[in-house]
Amino acid sequence: MSNEKVILQFLNKEKGRTNLRTITNGIYQYKGRTLETTGKRLVNYNTIIAYWDDEKNIIHLNTKKYSSTTSKIQSLIKRLATSKGVDIIEYN
Repeated sequence: MSNEKVILQFLNKEKGRTNLRTITNGIYQYKGRTLETTGKRLVNYNTIIAYWDDEKNIIHLNTKKYSSTTSKIQSLIKRLATSKGVDIIEYN
């Protein structure tokens, strides 16, 4: 599954039917090349990149510079979230 599809499923809180998901304690996990969703978190190489705040219905986005790949993923999250009307709070 591409990183973009994993991000979209994270943003949509999707519980789709695919062989690329597993269910642990009722939480759907989606795995891409480097990204995976673990419940309300989006993780890249064991680093939390973004997580949902369900009370405020916003995403907290980690903007710390790790690598060029992570920066591309962070930019993609911002772009896709903005296009879907999802509010983001950036933190470092």
